[in-house]
Amino acid sequence: MSIRRESAVVHTNLMPVGAPIPQSISDRLGIKQSTTPAQWPAPFEPQFKEVPVVSSNVVDDVFDEFEVDDTGLFGKKSKKASSAKFKGDQPKKGGILANLKAAKSKADSVVRKASSSAAAGAKKAAAGAKKAYGTAKKAYGTAVKRFAGMNRFDYEVHNDEFTAVLAVAKKVNGGTEVDEKNMIKAFNKYKKHPAVADFAEAQEKNMLHTETQVKKVKGRDDEVSTRSGEGRNAAVLGYSKVESKEEKNKESNERFASAIFDKDAPGDEGVPTIVQLTEYDTNKVEGMYPITALVLEAMNRKGIQTSGKNEQGKDVITVTMQKIKEANIAESVNQKTVDQINFEYSLCVHGLYVNGEKQLQMGRKILVYQQDPSDIAKYGIVTDSGIESALYHAMVGTEIDLLYLWACYRLVAGVHTLAEAPGLDKTDKEAIKELLGEGLGQVTLHSFAEDFDDGEFDEINSAAIMM
Repeated sequence: MSIRRESAVVHTNLMPVGAPIPQSISDRLGIKQSTTPAQWPAPFEPQFKEVPVVSSNVVDDVFDEFEVDDTGLFGKKSKKASSAKFKGDQPKKGGILANLKAAKSKADSVVRKASSSAAAGAKKAAAGAKKAYGTAKKAYGTAVKRFAGMNRFDYEVHNDEFTAVLAVAKKVNGGTEVDEKNMIKAFNKYKKHPAVADFAEAQEKNMLHTETQVKKVKGRDDEVSTRSGEGRNAAVLGYSKVESKEEKNKESNERFASAIFDKDAPGDEGVPTIVQLTEYDTNKVEGMYPITALVLEAMNRKGIQTSGKNEQGKDVITVTMQKIKEANIAESVNQKTVDQINFEYSLCVHGLYVNGEKQLQMGRKILVYQQDPSDIAKYGIVTDSGIESALYHAMVGTEIDLLYLWACYRLVAGVHTLAEAPGLDKTDKEAIKELLGEGLGQVTLHSFAEDFDDGEFDEINSAAIMM
């Protein structure tokens, strides 16, 4: 008999007797196995069907409702885009790249147009600023002229190679025409010698101006006819005999010939241009010519005839102031040395006449009496005998007329006051004061305004005048 003992068998499941023996671990563990074969997981199906949406972008959204044109930076609003917004029209279709390309094209176009518009705007603004500056400058110049009583003149102060003031009748319409309303009327309401105005009026009645008629006929050249008409040309500043010798006029031509009026390049308003008149512009006095420009400069005794020497051996000049009954002026004759003349007459004014060859000829010199420049009766004229009364010769009307003398006087009065005008160009002011002899220490206060009633000279400022 065997000594090995058999161990007791313990069953952990309660499988019925006769059941098949489990063949796998899951069977032995009691896990139910699936009887269907293994399969891949089914794909995910969403609960709602996806709807394709056309892609858009920010640039499209911004420009979609605008139509770019030349009306401004972004243009005016497109009616088509506005109607699409409210009628439910579908937006433009296309891929993302196509939309971006279209948007970029629109953006580039807008930038180009905006740049062009900005450049045009800047150009326009610059033109506007230039025009505004020109207007302000013109207004300022007008104010200065009115302050100084120079508003009837176009003038220029020369202060480079020589010192002088060139003045002509004021022009309008861009410097192409002379307006009659700016004509100077001689001795109008001059209180010191009112009777002289009657002589001036009588002289002016004899003045004539050129009238021109152009007849245009098809197939033929224009027919131009001219004749004299009553009344003077507005460019005339008086009548005077002129210097015929070429050497005497050489200096005037060297200085001012370039200022002769050119119809193809007339110069701007305010720029002095010397007008050439025709043979029909006359005062009916033989040998006298229309003066259309005045030159004020320092007096030069060269050309004044001397009448001998005094006891000290110095050259003397005869100064004759003829009797003028209408002005209650008695005759006086004096012998004065050249130095005395230089002290008594510091300035001179002479006119310019443009002849048929477009050459300048100089009118008679008018000498300004320094001690009292506001008294026109003391002005002198250079003659073959020395110096004589300018007023006397103007009333006689054979060497100069009263309009010529008066225009010279007006220029002197204006330049004196111009020296005190506020804001005048520094170099011009220095040149004017040089002309007036301030450096000689002979500065005297004068007022021109007190000699006139309201009217012709009412714009002359009553401020102190430097002489």
